[in-house]
Amino acid sequence: MARSTSPRRTAWVAIAAARSAIAALLLAVAYPAAAHVNYIDLSDSVLSPGGVNGSAFSNYGWWAGTTQALGDSHSLAGGDFFKFHLDQDSYVSITFSDASGTGLLNPAFSVYAGLLPDDAHDDTIKDPLNPRALTPPFAKIASPVDNGTTQDAFGRVSPFRDTANFTYVGQFNALQSWSMANESGDWTVIQYLTHVGPAGGTSVSLLNFLLAPGDYTIAAAGGTALVSPGDAFTNLAGTISFSAAPVPEPAAAAMLIAGLLVIAGTVALRRRSGSDRRESIAAKSSYSSLCGRVWA
Repeated sequence: MARSTSPRRTAWVAIAAARSAIAALLLAVAYPAAAHVNYIDLSDSVLSPGGVNGSAFSNYGWWAGTTQALGDSHSLAGGDFFKFHLDQDSYVSITFSDASGTGLLNPAFSVYAGLLPDDAHDDTIKDPLNPRALTPPFAKIASPVDNGTTQDAFGRVSPFRDTANFTYVGQFNALQSWSMANESGDWTVIQYLTHVGPAGGTSVSLLNFLLAPGDYTIAAAGGTALVSPGDAFTNLAGTISFSAAPVPEPAAAAMLIAGLLVIAGTVALRRRSGSDRRESIAAKSSYSSLCGRVWA
């Protein structure tokens, strides 16, 4: 039976497709890639009812982040990332599903602690882990201290960004921590926590993953390896659902355990009382029977 599509769902899919199209145009410009990071907040009950939201994804963007050349953040969802906030220790569940109806997305995602700066993008000259020339054509610089082992003047070592030895396509790293900056100079490194790779189906999930209070980033796209240009597909609608079950506070947990012990004790007492009454009745019956035989 055909599934109906709500006006809200149709609207955000159309918006996501437009974002992806704009990102594709930006990629054709000779100036460094400039599709800025846009966060979709899964914790916002108004923008993401029930912790669900979506975008338009490529079927290869996540896979690109697993290669030595790393991935271009445009190829995830046209610059869209997802975030959520936790106020206390919680068990988090995340599901990424293909909503395109094509079966081409092959979903996969990574989870990081922290958030990228507003309007951050690949290849900015402000990122110390991804140096570029200040003049056209803004070529990438093989920094001698950005080799994964050498400490720079600020005490930074970048084991996950070795620009001295490798030429990178982008900055997205699906399997390790990575950084990004904006034109104002704001720069952060988001810390890799875990990932769920492609399963060849229409959805993948991370279930009951324990996280501490804080802000978190989800980077999602398809996990299909590109062998030829014909393998690439973009503008594929997908949805991400998020839920968090808070871990009980120690005091609350203690009260819960105490309550369970009280209930268990009450049940045991009732069983013992019932057993004592049955034994008393049996004893009286035996005494009466004995007396009857004596007096007979």
